[in-house]
Amino acid sequence: MGSAILRVAARGSRLSRLQTDEALAAVRPLLPAGTDVEVVFRDTPGDRDKKTALTEPDVPDDFFTRDLDEALLQGACDLAVHSAKDLPRRVPAGLAVAAILPCLDDRDALVFRGGTGRSDAVRVVGTSSARREDAVRERYPRATVRPARGTIEERLAALDRGEYDALVVAACALRRLGLAQRIGAYLAGAAAPLQGHLALVTRAGEEELLARLKPLDFRLRLFDEDKAIPRADAAAVKEDTTLFVGTNPERFERFGPLVHWPVIRLEPRPLAGRVAALEARLPNCAGVLFASPFAVRAFVHAVMHWRDARAVAGMTLLAVGPSTADALKRLGLEADAAPSDFGGIASLVRQVGAARAGRYLYPCSTEAPARRRAGELEAAGIFLDTCVFYENRPYNPGPLPNAPFARVLFTSTSAVRGYFAAYPGERAAARSWLALGPPTRDALTALGLKAEVIHDPP
Repeated sequence: MGSAILRVAARGSRLSRLQTDEALAAVRPLLPAGTDVEVVFRDTPGDRDKKTALTEPDVPDDFFTRDLDEALLQGACDLAVHSAKDLPRRVPAGLAVAAILPCLDDRDALVFRGGTGRSDAVRVVGTSSARREDAVRERYPRATVRPARGTIEERLAALDRGEYDALVVAACALRRLGLAQRIGAYLAGAAAPLQGHLALVTRAGEEELLARLKPLDFRLRLFDEDKAIPRADAAAVKEDTTLFVGTNPERFERFGPLVHWPVIRLEPRPLAGRVAALEARLPNCAGVLFASPFAVRAFVHAVMHWRDARAVAGMTLLAVGPSTADALKRLGLEADAAPSDFGGIASLVRQVGAARAGRYLYPCSTEAPARRRAGELEAAGIFLDTCVFYENRPYNPGPLPNAPFARVLFTSTSAVRGYFAAYPGERAAARSWLALGPPTRDALTALGLKAEVIHDPP
């Protein structure tokens, strides 16, 4: 930083001003003593156009960031504060994300007109998000969904005028505006990637500022949370229960009532070893192949401690399925190719053909079928540099519940192995076996069980 003044750009809405104050409270202690902070407010295309539904295919992905990023590139400011979920798919050339701040609240909230949340009273719901619209239709199948644009205050005013019976609003926005009391319920399912986070963007050449702000990035602390596996609740198991034996049960709530009964646990390998692997191998690779959401976390965590997200700028990132691609988005990265189905490597090969040929780092688990995957990818000219980034270990949650349960849902071949190793008598049980993707189904078929292939929610 060559100046004693840090010029910050942000959008002019009340919410953006509060977000900027929140971000600067974290930034100021990291600046050189005596640094003055000046904030300038600019509108973006999304502020000027309050009518176009965000679900329209021609809405640009920099709808809420363009003018701020242009101000950075023109030297009119030094730092921009964005809602992280508004970041474009690719950061504009010449810019870099200095930090993504920890999440305040990533949930989608429902705000009801007149305070009622009764299903029969909710006939019109306002949202301009395809993801939210799907969740609304799941909760209110008879309701009409209409676009809702404008500031939070403008949307709430439209609700109170009777234009809607309910609105979907980011819970973090309501909390920042001091309107948490208006939250009537939370919408089920995963919210938009990076919702609740703020992003700090600067010019790529501002190395001193980038270094000062990097400690704020939440991706440095991905594994700081409690590693204990929640205790399985046998009392919650009923006749219509689905026993979920993998990881990330929140993604599969639509198969509920769901009880998490984990038979595997995933643990990252020591950070120093993962960083050393990146330093030695990544410069020789054209890209990275991710086979699971946990692989994404273990990799990104190491990248942020080694350098920062610029270490993979220009590299090809491949994901074997939609949930893995979604995990990349939730950490500020984008998959260049990812099958929309659950055909795994076979679908990925069909999608990329020979266009993505090269050597790829493959951060995987101790149980990964690395040799098989390498053979499948060689036909497309993709050669894997396999490196174990995390441990996949069996875990026994204890005796199965005495109550009968209808289904068991598996999301990986290791979960299949873990379940039947812990409960060998289950091979004769009269249950429905649900498998995420063909490889998991094949593992069940090899045991003489007929499995139904299910699809991960979007």
